[in-house]
Order: sequence, then structure tokens, then C-alpha cells
Amino acid sequence: MGGMEKFLGSSRRSFDIWSELPPSFRESVLARPAADVRSVHDGISGSKGTWRPVRPSFVDRTHFDELGRVSARLMRLILDACRRRAATVGELQDVLGVDETDTPLLSRAEPLGEHLLVAARPDIVYRSGVPYFVEFNIDGALGGTLQADLLAARFRALYHRLPGGHRIDAPPSAVDSRFAEIRTSLGLPEGSRVAIPVFSKGAAPGLEDPDAFLAWLAPMCESGRRHGMDTVACTMDRLETGADDVLLLDGQPVDAVLRLFLSADQPPSPGLDALLRAVRAGRVRMHTSEATWLLSDKSTMAWLWTDKEFLPEDDRRLVERHLPWTALFPGHGRQGDELLRYALAHRTELVLKPTGGYGGGGVVLGPETGDEEWREALDHARWAGRHILQTHVTPDRLALDFQDQETGAVEHAQVPFVVGPFMFGQAPSGVLVRHGVPGGGPVLNAHHGALMSSAVLVDRC
Repeated sequence: MGGMEKFLGSSRRSFDIWSELPPSFRESVLARPAADVRSVHDGISGSKGTWRPVRPSFVDRTHFDELGRVSARLMRLILDACRRRAATVGELQDVLGVDETDTPLLSRAEPLGEHLLVAARPDIVYRSGVPYFVEFNIDGALGGTLQADLLAARFRALYHRLPGGHRIDAPPSAVDSRFAEIRTSLGLPEGSRVAIPVFSKGAAPGLEDPDAFLAWLAPMCESGRRHGMDTVACTMDRLETGADDVLLLDGQPVDAVLRLFLSADQPPSPGLDALLRAVRAGRVRMHTSEATWLLSDKSTMAWLWTDKEFLPEDDRRLVERHLPWTALFPGHGRQGDELLRYALAHRTELVLKPTGGYGGGGVVLGPETGDEEWREALDHARWAGRHILQTHVTPDRLALDFQDQETGAVEHAQVPFVVGPFMFGQAPSGVLVRHGVPGGGPVLNAHHGALMSSAVLVDRC
């Protein structure tokens, strides 16, 4: 771990090494016709508006590998923090204070084991070249795998014949890594039937229509079939249960479900009820069980800071260097009073987040609010409970040219960005990069106007 600490952020200005690439290569990239850039983004859902970046992020392959190792270690530390407080999923649910209605697919008797670390995507922000893990999504319901894969592959193809293009490569496919892990982790035999139900609440921009969503998932189904599974995307209403609560899709038994949604968010339906019955009866497997959603609770990051003095030295240094300070809010008794006073006095240094939120919902950036608005947010959090305070990481900026897909106009901007390497089987694959646009806001989520982009890898020698 010492070597990892030395490398990550010690000598690199930031995640993107575009400015370090040979001038001849950069000139060739920027000289590509507008139609080529437009074709890279053609048909890729998940981003609102008409701005699109003319290039991806360029990442040193060694840095990509090290980032994967740090991510894998942090996943394990998060699970360890949970296991210090609970032995089963139900016990963890109680410690976190998560209402049972929020996770209807949960099996409370499920043990807290390493089988839960099969799918993840951290949210990483860079400051002065150092990566900070501001959130860690340990769950199977990870969006953006196909977007990341397609963009990286298309940009890679665009640069293949340019001078120096032989050193540019796409990361391992996140989609293929996901389906390989589904089959391995669930122990599915050849020919097992896997269903991918589409959903309405929380779908990425452009995928709100079920038919569009089904069409979008076609490459994922193809990947599942390449990995030996009969993989079918379907609307929720095509699911039903048969004898002994076996889950059926169009009358045929389903062995496993790729869950891309949080069940509590979805509207009631006979298909969702069928899935609930089958899961509760133990008649169908899921990638992943909703137990993983509990590991994504932001309380776990506060626990790492609470526990850090008891960790081995290398792990303690890892937490201190790569996790922004995080504390449960509102806290209890005198400690809670002190935390409130600290939050009021240090607004510009802090972020307030719901512990169970996602998609940027409920996040309040202290530097972006006034004193009165900040106090009101803190008062609401004290009443509602289940929030964290976290040190605000002032992000490095990504210098990009953007093309308007309708007019062809190009504009340069330096935008905030967040990096999300997909981790399947605790190994890194495709990278989802979300960043702002010219004139955009500070919350980097697709539903708040941020763009989904990707990264390509650079071999230095």
C-alpha cells in the first residue's frame, strides 16, 4: 500500500493527461471533422442538452490500475466497518436506521460477506491531482456501463490511425466485466435465463420510454449471451410467478435478475409483486441483492473516519489521504451540539448529504449557499436525521472543447468532473466520467445537466 500512496496524486496534476501528450497527436485529434465527433456521441443516451465533448479524458494506464487497487481496498474497508457493527443484513439495516419499506427485496438473514463486493462504482473528485472518494456506490444497480464502453471504443477507433494512436486503448469493457461477474458470482450454469427488467423511476435521460430502454439494452443482452446466459431485457409487466413462486418471463422460468433499480422507487405493479414473491421465496437470484444498497449508505464513510485510529497504518493513511473527512449528522448529545456549531462556522468548507440519497438529490454544497440557506438545510437535516457532513473537495477542472450537436458551434470551457471506474469482481473496467458543460451548475449528475463521458488509456512506453 505504501507504493500506492506514493503514486496516487504525488506527481500528477490531475486525472486527465491531455496536456502531456505529444503536440502532434493533440493537433491531429482536434483537427478531426465535426461529423466524426458527432458520430461518436450518436445514439448514446444519458446526457441532456446539446453540448458534447470533442474528446474523452486521457488517463495513464498505470494510474488507472492503481486507482482500481485503491478502490478495491476501500470496498473491503467499508465492508469491514459494517461487519464491526453487524453480522447480518438485518442487523446492518437496524444500525443504519434504514426503513424496511425502502428495501422490500432485502433478506434480513443474509450474512454480511465478501459476496457483496461484486459490483461497485466510486465517485472520485480530484483536487491538486489527488483523488478523493466522495461517495462509494457498492451495488448492482449501476448506470453508465454501456455509455462508458461505447464512448471509449468509438474514440479509440477514431484515434487508431493518428500519429501515436497505437498507444491509446479503451479500458476493459464494463459491460462484459459485469456479465462475467454475474455468471461467476451467482454460479450460473450454461444457458441460465437472466432477465433485465426496465424501469421508469430513475431511468437515465433519454431512456424514460420503455421501448427506447429495451432497445438500448440490446448490447447488454448480447454480452450476457456471449457469457453463456440466455439474457432478455423486458418490461416489468412481463414478469409473473408460477408454482412455488418460481419467477417466469413469458411463461419460462428465470434463473437470475440483473437489478438496475431500487425497488422501493418503482411504482406498484403485478410484475414487481411477482419479483418480490420470487425473491422472498428464494426462487430467483439477483445481481445484486439489495443488501449491497446498504453498503452504499454514506454512513459507512463516516464509520471509516470514526474507526481509522484502529486500522493498520497503511489503511489509516489511505482513509486520511483519499476520503474527505465525513461525520454522521446530526449526531447525539454534546457531540451533536459541537458538530452543529462546527457546521455553522465552516459552511464554505462543507457539504451536507442524505446518507441514503442518490443522483445528487438533497445534496447541499456549503460554498454554493448563503448562511441562512445553510442553517435551514442543517435544521431540516436535524429534523429528518440520516445525513452526513463531509469536507467539500474543491475540484480540479477539466479543460475541454465542446461541440453543440445541433449548430456545430465549438466552445472551450474548464469544467468540474467526477470519475467513476466500474469495479466488477473488485477489478477496474470502463470509466464513467461525468462533467459539467459551458455555463453548467456544480452538481455533477445526468439529471442535473452533467454529461456522461468516458476515458481512454494511454500507454507511456
